[in-house]
Amino acid sequence: MTEAAFSIADIPIYGRILLAPMDGISDAPFRCITRRLGSAYTVSEFINTHDFSKLRHYQIARLAFQETERPFGFQLLDNDAGRMAEVGARLYELFKPDFFDINMGCCAPRVTSRGAGACMMRNLDLIRDSFRRLGQAVPVPLTGKMRLGWDETDLNYRAVAEAVVAEGARLVALHGRTNKMKYGGKARWEPIRELKQALPVPVIGNGDVNNLADARRLFEETGCDGIMIGRAAMANPWIFAGLDRDEVPIAEVFALARYQVRAMHAFYPGEKGLVAFRKFIKAYLAPCGLPYEKIVQLMKVTELEGLLEMLADIEAELGGQGQSRFGWEGLANPFEKEQKA
Repeated sequence: MTEAAFSIADIPIYGRILLAPMDGISDAPFRCITRRLGSAYTVSEFINTHDFSKLRHYQIARLAFQETERPFGFQLLDNDAGRMAEVGARLYELFKPDFFDINMGCCAPRVTSRGAGACMMRNLDLIRDSFRRLGQAVPVPLTGKMRLGWDETDLNYRAVAEAVVAEGARLVALHGRTNKMKYGGKARWEPIRELKQALPVPVIGNGDVNNLADARRLFEETGCDGIMIGRAAMANPWIFAGLDRDEVPIAEVFALARYQVRAMHAFYPGEKGLVAFRKFIKAYLAPCGLPYEKIVQLMKVTELEGLLEMLADIEAELGGQGQSRFGWEGLANPFEKEQKA
């Protein structure tokens, strides 16, 4: 794409489909993979600004990103507008992200029970204060990701969207479910169309996009500027390259898997990278019809070389041959390089 599809303030975005930020999934290695495949820009896993202020160790991995991910934004989560602004200013000073996103959509009980994430939508004053104070603290644009509302009795997405834009948000992403729905039921797309018609900033649609046909339908029905793909991207990151899962050759699946497991092994300490990789390889291999016992065996491997050997054996059994279209075999691994530095 030679012309920008849309912009976040003065940041041109070249592409209309992107990876949604997801706790425990959209880490730096996976974001780099999806960006290479064509994801339009990247957003971090949520940064709990309360934990950052306490210097909790797990935040270190969440703060890491590569220059190739730009445009890149940190997603902030908290129920304290002042703390969010203070941490945002510090993060900008340290890392110079291109924008910040405020999380108003996380439905995890541990988050909503303290008034953060989707629970923010029940407090318009907190939302306004958070966008206002963060906007004063950092010199880059703000965006916001939200849901339809808390539940069916409080569908206040329109009021929230208008409030954040009034306080300076330059893009709004809407997940077509309420907090109470979590990830169940059917996402509603009509509210995405409503926001697109009402707001003067780009609107990103999110929810129930599992393949390219779904993406086309969401664009046609809502006119949204872009689409965030969440859980479906975990099984098919190639969707960002315009491929449905059944169009991806076996050799491509395993070339990406080898690259990703090496990246995650280098990125995380000890065995944590291999453990975190399990959810990805299980999703990648789900369409292959492997025996359950084989998957269980794969999930138990605790050494990188052993896992690579087992992946090679499975690929041979499935008849994988040829090289990756995306060049994973010869691609330098930035995370291995950082570890050696």
